[in-house]
Amino acid sequence: MDQGRIANLQVLTSEQRSRYENDGFLAVTDPILPIEEVTYVRERIDHLFNHWSTLPRRLAPGLSDNGAPPLLAKIHRVCDVDRAIARCTLVMSCQKIAAEILGMRHVWCRFDSAIYKHPGAGPVTWHQDSAWSTIGVPKRSVHFWIPLNDHSSDSGTLEFAPGSHRSGVAEHEIGNCYSYTGQNPPDMTGAGLAINAPLSVGNFSLHSPWIWHRSGPNVGEKVRKALTLEFSASPWPAPRQLGRPLVSVLLAPQIHGAQVARRRTRRTQSLPLGSSA
Repeated sequence: MDQGRIANLQVLTSEQRSRYENDGFLAVTDPILPIEEVTYVRERIDHLFNHWSTLPRRLAPGLSDNGAPPLLAKIHRVCDVDRAIARCTLVMSCQKIAAEILGMRHVWCRFDSAIYKHPGAGPVTWHQDSAWSTIGVPKRSVHFWIPLNDHSSDSGTLEFAPGSHRSGVAEHEIGNCYSYTGQNPPDMTGAGLAINAPLSVGNFSLHSPWIWHRSGPNVGEKVRKALTLEFSASPWPAPRQLGRPLVSVLLAPQIHGAQVARRRTRRTQSLPLGSSA
């Protein structure tokens, strides 16, 4: 983690903060997130998706006939699965921006998820993150959408209904995700009011957990890769209960390879005869 880079991070202007408060979302198209850190996180998450079938379904939901991830693939709590991601400059940079947005000296990351939308994946209908959460949402929180690769307009980018965060939480149906079944979110008639937000590496968007948003189908040729981070102004009792970081339990042989093997060899050699590890 580069503390100097985080301290010197370009923060949002007062105009940007005002737009976020008024619209309920903000697309930041100036590449202020360190691109090399985005690349670092993408490579680590790519590795997790390569071993998607070994993860518990509560962390990697969905079904697949051949053990591969579904077209809309997710890994929840990647910061718990791989603690190197939790400690990286990218996450710490977003934490600093979130603290500024919420007017706090410190904020807590209450949830995170990697979402890979493969070519051929269908749309995600209008919904609010606040209705999706199974553990509730604190009143003061902000959600980050971080592209891990460039998101072209045909890849299924996010679309927001500005100002809809003031309409309260609507009842959602439970299907593949919590989704509103109407053609438009409440009080937002007319497709022209929705704003599409294609983003590139180094860009990101912020949105309120109460903003109505959706994403289109991925009709492009590349996987749309993104990391979501949710920060709150106070600790939130999100039950993690994962024990040791799962990357050390499930993926250590693949990630650390010979290093893990050497460590086990040294440990075995040091055990007295008749002992068991």
